[in-house]
Amino acid sequence: MENSKLITGLEYDLFFSLIDNMYDEVLVYDNNYKIVYINQACSRHYSCPPDAMIGKSFFDFVDDHWWAPSILPVVYEKKKGFAIKQGTRTNCELLTIAVPLFDDNNEIKYVVMNVRDKLKDIELYNPHYIFHSEINEKIDIPIAESEDMKHVLKLINKMGNLETTCIFTGESGTGKTLIAKYMHSIGSRSNKPFVNINCACIPEELIESELFGYTKGAFSGASATGKKGLIEAADSGTLFLDEISELSFSAQAKLLNVIQDKEYLPIGAIKPVTVDVRIILATNKNLQNMVKSGTFREDLYYRINIIDIYISPLRKRRTDIKPLLDYFIKFFNDKYGTNKKLTDKVIEILINYNWKGNVRELKHLIERITVTIDSEIIDQTLLPKNVFEIEDDYISNPDSNVGETDYTSAMEKYEATFVRRIYDQCSSSRKLAEQLGVSQTKANNLIKKYIK
Repeated sequence: MENSKLITGLEYDLFFSLIDNMYDEVLVYDNNYKIVYINQACSRHYSCPPDAMIGKSFFDFVDDHWWAPSILPVVYEKKKGFAIKQGTRTNCELLTIAVPLFDDNNEIKYVVMNVRDKLKDIELYNPHYIFHSEINEKIDIPIAESEDMKHVLKLINKMGNLETTCIFTGESGTGKTLIAKYMHSIGSRSNKPFVNINCACIPEELIESELFGYTKGAFSGASATGKKGLIEAADSGTLFLDEISELSFSAQAKLLNVIQDKEYLPIGAIKPVTVDVRIILATNKNLQNMVKSGTFREDLYYRINIIDIYISPLRKRRTDIKPLLDYFIKFFNDKYGTNKKLTDKVIEILINYNWKGNVRELKHLIERITVTIDSEIIDQTLLPKNVFEIEDDYISNPDSNVGETDYTSAMEKYEATFVRRIYDQCSSSRKLAEQLGVSQTKANNLIKKYIK
């Protein structure tokens, strides 16, 4: 008998009442980034009731920085479960485990997430949920039209076969992981493991056991057979440690030993493990300031700061934006079997957008457009509102929206101000249509609505 037949009438209500009152958050997405269910625990994590989240797109929340980093796009792409440590804008620290459910054609039908706060004493038993090892993966040459990125690639190509430890610095989302993979792919270790570990995704109390492993019986709850650490999994290849600033002091000390002596002691061991591994690091924090404040080891800082490669934010290298747009449109068209095209006006808007989330935000925007918009031609009327960073009288004058609480009314006032400003510059429906990148019929309707 199917499980659904067992949950009828009162039992059905009782079942969802039980789920709704679980301490852990339970979140379900469909195969198109839409939230189809979330229980009451979301109120604790995001200060938002379920009704305000169900039916909305994942991108509505990512674009507004409700949580970070995000794992859903990775689950869709890799078609397997992952676990990740996240932070929310309400200052919650979450452990999220996302698992895909498949239909008869082995395509993702739903993604179910179990989300827990208060992470102390939680152990991740499956290390593959927090890292993956890539061997012989084809890595495209990073896009580099700007002088900044050309300089970065020049350094990378010089260092490809060197064993020197280096660190990538720069804002979150600038592409540090991709560039680390590229460095590995052009080096002498390219056919060996590339182990990518985001230190921020592993709870602090587990970081040493995950990185360095442990012997059997090393501590209460340890596996009876012990566990090989992720550093040992990278033996003969490359170890990439992202968000290095999140390592505890004791883990930093052990890492220093790995860098200097190529060996370390697993938890509970009396004999060191020797590894042959190249180490690449990354951070979006100022480690020098952390050293001064006593939150990062000075000896480790000077040991890893031999070669510091800074990846500038996307807003500082706008000549990279157009080729990045072209790349991701093709990538997601191929992935989802679509044929989306951006108008010249949209490209102009996106080139001038501030991109606070850098390349990661650009990638998410293009994926969002690809999977959520039916139209083949993407004009600016289909872009999310947040890409229009326009200072107008309505927005910049706080008195103009006093008492304005209705979203639809607020957006109509914003649209009216925007249309009137453009119309004042061109004074005809044809020119307005050209400026806005819409049909002349649409332009005439806007003129009738807001001007005449």
